[in-house]
Amino acid sequence: MQAGIEGKRIAALVGDGFEEAELAEPRRALEESGAIVTIVGTDERSRQRIRGKRGLDEGAAVKAEELVADCTAEDFDALLIPGGWSPDRIRSEREVQRFVKEFDTAKKPMFSLGHGAQVLISAQLTRGRTMTGSNSIADDIRNAGGLYRDQPTVQDGHWITARGGSDMMLFNRAMIEKLASAVGQPA
Repeated sequence: MQAGIEGKRIAALVGDGFEEAELAEPRRALEESGAIVTIVGTDERSRQRIRGKRGLDEGAAVKAEELVADCTAEDFDALLIPGGWSPDRIRSEREVQRFVKEFDTAKKPMFSLGHGAQVLISAQLTRGRTMTGSNSIADDIRNAGGLYRDQPTVQDGHWITARGGSDMMLFNRAMIEKLASAVGQPA
């Protein structure tokens, strides 16, 4: 257990094609630190199955415990956006954009891995932000007004972004430290 993290609620926002390790590894790190991770899906079908992937192969599936339309940032202490194909599939949904904007407005910790930054881009939150993500979306980040850094993790205020799975250990450590330091801050 990590001091200050026990009982914190983390929304993991996923759709079909999420990168299995980019959900499983942060989830494990968060839960081992005492946080509660809730899978948030985008539609009723996601309560039955959200397909994961492992590289180009099929990965483990998960089930949504909550639907994004039924949630607000007030329900959670932080947001996790795993990468893979999921961000591109959910990024244009109005409810996804609303949800992500609420976290940003409240300055609650937001954690994005790999292609997860695509959700932040579509929510029009990246202008003036220093961040990283998969190398393949570096131009997308720059074109949306973000300052792309090709480094394992980047912290900008309440955001922590990572390039992807190869940076998982550093990302998990930064995420846990951010949550621990967010203790006592107004939600």
